[in-house]
Amino acid sequence: MKRALLRTVLRKEVVGLARVTVIILTAFLILLEFGYTSDVNTYRLLEQLSFGLVIAAAFVTLGSLLRTGLRGEHIRKAELIWFMAALALIGARASGAVFSGTGHWPMLVFLLFFSFIELSRLEIGRNSTLFNPALLFVSSFLIIIAIGAAMFLLPNATTRPLSIVDAVFTSTSAVCVTGLSTIDVGRDLTPMGQWVLLLLIQLGGLGVMTFTSFFAFFFKGRSSLEEQLRVRDIANTTLSGARAFIIQVIAFTLIVELVGAVLIYINLPTGSFSGTGDRIFFSVFHSVSAFNNAGFSTNSLGLYDPAFRFNYPLMWVVSLLFIFGGLGFGIVFNFSRYVRVWVYERIRRVFTGMVCSRYPRVVNLSTRLVLLSTAFLILVGTAAILVFEWNHGLAEHASYWGRFSAAFFTGVTPRTAGFNVLDTGSLTIPSLMVILLLMYVGASPGSTGGGIKTTTFGVATLNIFATARGRRRIEFFGREISNLSTRRAFAAIVLSLVFLGLSVSVVASLESGLGLLPVAFECFSAFSTVGMSMGITMELGDPARLALVVVMFVGRVSALTLLVSVLRQVQVSKYRYPKEDILIN
Repeated sequence: MKRALLRTVLRKEVVGLARVTVIILTAFLILLEFGYTSDVNTYRLLEQLSFGLVIAAAFVTLGSLLRTGLRGEHIRKAELIWFMAALALIGARASGAVFSGTGHWPMLVFLLFFSFIELSRLEIGRNSTLFNPALLFVSSFLIIIAIGAAMFLLPNATTRPLSIVDAVFTSTSAVCVTGLSTIDVGRDLTPMGQWVLLLLIQLGGLGVMTFTSFFAFFFKGRSSLEEQLRVRDIANTTLSGARAFIIQVIAFTLIVELVGAVLIYINLPTGSFSGTGDRIFFSVFHSVSAFNNAGFSTNSLGLYDPAFRFNYPLMWVVSLLFIFGGLGFGIVFNFSRYVRVWVYERIRRVFTGMVCSRYPRVVNLSTRLVLLSTAFLILVGTAAILVFEWNHGLAEHASYWGRFSAAFFTGVTPRTAGFNVLDTGSLTIPSLMVILLLMYVGASPGSTGGGIKTTTFGVATLNIFATARGRRRIEFFGREISNLSTRRAFAAIVLSLVFLGLSVSVVASLESGLGLLPVAFECFSAFSTVGMSMGITMELGDPARLALVVVMFVGRVSALTLLVSVLRQVQVSKYRYPKEDILIN
């Protein structure tokens, strides 16, 4: 009888329901704590509920351990949770008298820790290898956008009540790392709201699944074949390197953002901030925003503020951050491996005198194409701004170095960064046309940026030259680009042009008084997740704002990914029809 009762209590459904209940109640407590102003009695109730949830989390962990078996990895996880729970209870007791309303903070931290671990371990169903990775990718963005919008509607997140449309727009722009905003981030968001915005930018830039997969790998100590397959599809890497890739992405991101924050802090004018804490937060926020190509700023005028737009060292730090973020993690890791091999060979040559007759092919074709395309686009963008804005937008910069720095920044920011040190609405028409092209191309695959991607642009350009020269194959650096890559590139171009045409038509019809060029610029910026604007974002009505929400979302996840997520994948046929040429031109 006792064994039957124990089996019933430890059933997977019962333990799972208890786990979900703890997570939901934890979310409720956090919303009450951060979203609303509470009195002493409310804090006392929060502390009592937190205490009960900590005990419940400990028992849920025990039930999960008994159900899955006393294996080493499960025991270590349970011991960690119990240790953290004990620390939370001790910290709560040390904060004041029991249930006095002053000791709930340590318990809330533990409950948030517990909830994140459990959410990271959730399976996508028993047969998750058959789950559509594209649908998982799309749905994760939708969920985090909804949560972010709800957070912005909380009273403590804003200095004035936001409409639902503004909350959804801001959350979508942050998660899609766009940077377009219908509110003044510095004035309309409280410090809590700005932290929420920062978290959404980080989650959106790297991808929700990147974080959850990382914590699942970290706390489980190993990963199942199903999980590795899922991460492989999402991260676009090999099966054996899925786990290592996720860990490298997180580590690289945190290191670069930390270094960027330090460099920004060093180059900030001290007189522009109320204190050291304000200066530190500004540095961290802009480092994260720049690396993730978001373009958000806590300053009302952004980097166009007179205190910053003549700060040339700050320009270079921010521009290098979003260039690194826009290269793509796979590209950065592949090129860093080449640098390690190159340094090793030089050191070996110095100490042994041996010269390697043939170096291994470390740099893959994608890395070569991305680096060359990026260098070409940076050169074109900088040169175009120098030529077209020398006696116009750049005239306020007195020195040649200042003009070159501002031109470089303006030439690279359209590739999905969104910051500006020149007045975008006052740029010349040729400059705006070049910026439209740069926005459309965007960043590189696997990066924090948007657009059709540099590899798509590169493959399309190589195909044009190959066709013009009568070649049947696209060859590049001793390799032949596959037909599948070419087909995907042109599918992405066609789908993006069709969607951009529809979006410009819809927004222009909704806002007929704004002019076609500003509307087209806004739609290109939203689709490529850039965040640059000619100054019309806050003038848009709610229907046009909702239309841009859709444009930003489609631009972030890509139209091709959306099609893959909703269309049923057909099986590869074992037959082929006879080929026949189609008349072109």
